[in-house]
Amino acid sequence: MLASHAYRAISARGSGRVVAMAATQSRAFWNVSLPVLKSPGGAHITKYHIVKPYKDGVDYDDFLIALPERDHLSSFTKEVPLFLRYLKVVTDQEGRGDAFAAFLERAKSGLVVESDVFITSDELLAIMWKNGYSDAERNAVQFTFPSDYKFHYPELSVMFDIPEEDTYKFCMRTRMENSHIGELDHSKVKREGLIRDHWLIFGTGLFIFKTFPFFNYYWGVKVFGTSMWCYTMWHVLNRLVAKTCRRNEYMAAQKTAQEVMEGEDAIVDSMRRFANDAKCVEYLKTFKEDSEEKIAKYRKALVLKMKDDLSERAQKQLQAIAAFEAGMGSAMQELVVREAGASFKEKFPTDTGMQDKAFAAAVKSLSGATVEAAEDPVAAHFASAFQSLQGVDLATAKADAKGSLAERVAFAQQAKEKEFQETFMVSAKEAEEVKSLASKAKSGQDYDFSKLPADALQRLEALYTSINAKVGYSLPESLGTKPIATTNDSAANSYVDKVNTQLETAAAKLRDARLKAFVQAF
Repeated sequence: MLASHAYRAISARGSGRVVAMAATQSRAFWNVSLPVLKSPGGAHITKYHIVKPYKDGVDYDDFLIALPERDHLSSFTKEVPLFLRYLKVVTDQEGRGDAFAAFLERAKSGLVVESDVFITSDELLAIMWKNGYSDAERNAVQFTFPSDYKFHYPELSVMFDIPEEDTYKFCMRTRMENSHIGELDHSKVKREGLIRDHWLIFGTGLFIFKTFPFFNYYWGVKVFGTSMWCYTMWHVLNRLVAKTCRRNEYMAAQKTAQEVMEGEDAIVDSMRRFANDAKCVEYLKTFKEDSEEKIAKYRKALVLKMKDDLSERAQKQLQAIAAFEAGMGSAMQELVVREAGASFKEKFPTDTGMQDKAFAAAVKSLSGATVEAAEDPVAAHFASAFQSLQGVDLATAKADAKGSLAERVAFAQQAKEKEFQETFMVSAKEAEEVKSLASKAKSGQDYDFSKLPADALQRLEALYTSINAKVGYSLPESLGTKPIATTNDSAANSYVDKVNTQLETAAAKLRDARLKAFVQAF
């Protein structure tokens, strides 16, 4: 039995898939009949003057009159993805996982079934209503499967847990009661002995009509015999020739349909490309005003961006200077202690007086007496070393890496000062180099940097970058524009070249302006 939530789970997925399948199968954008939706051979008129689709190796007959055996029925391979999703929910609710696994294994490569042993969705719903199934269970089937879906007997068997033999008989009985014109396998139901029957007719006719007047050898053998031979060959070759002709016709129709659909796609793509052409005139009417407005906004945004970059660069440089100074203060304390210890290690091995004091202090300490600070050479050395730093100007004091503590600290302090100047200050050498390069580019009261050799101009650019980085100052090196790539249109390329030339000229003017402002600062 199905559960109510099985209906909700399946109907939501099944209905969407049915709509998608219907949309795919009903593509008639230009009202052109697509043979891709038909079968090879087109229509086939049965002996009951009922039109059926032609299929190779298939005959049609009334099941109630023909009473076909099971092996007489035509079979085909059916794809059942929708039914498998529905069956998964049903078997999970009923605890029949093994049945689902067995059916899935059977239908993995397609479910092979007899074409006309089925019941329709409407017939199944009517049967479920007669057998007392709930509205939710019937709605699960109704909203999951399309109205023209055919439930073949293997599907009914696994769906309702009924033996296949019983579902086969029930489906056949339903089709026979409706006088269904179904498909039969031609190789199983065709009459045998076609050539034998034809030549039996020829022999019987020749025996009967041989006594008739004027029915001589010529008419009996030449005319009647040749006609029977042609009739026999037509019967034998008719199916082969018809199959070949129908196949070629079907393939040609499929090719035509493919060309029609490709043409439709090309037309739609062309229409999409020109969909907004009507708006071009409206845009051109306000092109000048819009361009001027956007250029003004762009200039404002460019200036604001330059301002932000300048503030950010200066702030970062000030933060770097503050961090460097803080690092110098903390390093100075560590340096004093480290240099005092280093001076003691250098002095102690060579100073016998200090060694005697250290020995005496050690003996006194071992005897249990208290050692005064003045008697301890280590404490006395560090106290005198720290006292020697009082009142000393480290910036002007003599610097010596091997001298007294004050000289060592002065040496380290002056090294830090030199590093600070090289990192954050413009040196006299750099200033002189900038002046020297600027004098070469001097042209009256102005500067012409095109006079400079390539290596000199490159060096000036490097000085511009390094000095601005030291002082935390920045200027835009470009206007944010890039050269426009050329196209396949020669007329457009001339315009592109003109624009690129103007961009190069503007970039050169900007470079000269910033280099001029740079060298004038020196």
